[in-house]
Amino acid sequence: MKRIGIVALAVASLLAVLVGTGTEAHASERADRTYRVTVTNTTDGQYFTPANFAAHGRDRIFGYGRTASEGIQAVAENGAVPVLDAEFAAAGYDNAVIGDAPIQHGQSATFEVTTNERRFSLVTMLICTNDGFGGVNSRRLPARMGEVTNDVIRSYDAGTEINTERNADIVPAPFCAGDGEGTGETNPDLAENGRIRGHRGIQGNGDLGDNFDFGRFVGNVTIERIG
Repeated sequence: MKRIGIVALAVASLLAVLVGTGTEAHASERADRTYRVTVTNTTDGQYFTPANFAAHGRDRIFGYGRTASEGIQAVAENGAVPVLDAEFAAAGYDNAVIGDAPIQHGQSATFEVTTNERRFSLVTMLICTNDGFGGVNSRRLPARMGEVTNDVIRSYDAGTEINTERNADIVPAPFCAGDGEGTGETNPDLAENGRIRGHRGIQGNGDLGDNFDFGRFVGNVTIERIG
């Protein structure tokens, strides 16, 4: 099977890194299938990082009450998409990054993938948060030609950083942090050492206003089998 293509990641004022390459496909007797994947941000004011996508077996990538992996923590706190991309590759998943810039509220990003795996997961940072992310965990890919599936993207708190909601403690994205203030590094002083849970949204105890608030569902991922 061919390697899934990875687009270059260039997020102004947010990340200064390049997306790593995807995995080489592992051997399997199952036939390849091709899918068109569309990720849509349905929030009123939040932004997504380019989404980390992985096609895999029956693995659970994350879950309520589980400790976030280093890759999920890196995305949820710092928007470090390539770190999770590398983690997925090391696990042997057919992985890719969807989009080459932040996905704004009301907008979508689309790509095509060929894989012989039958399940997928997806992770994207809720950029204007301390450690929030949107995720889809171990859902089935459509089986029949022309079949379309639609899964909601739920909001999660990685449980790795206190939700100060201060500009100085979130990534320096120009659309949520003030005058370049912010950080793309993990601050040990804010560590929670907690576990993944549902996100409570923006509570208004820092610099972030109600315009960045969100609910339980923050987007959807639509997948069509096209080959």
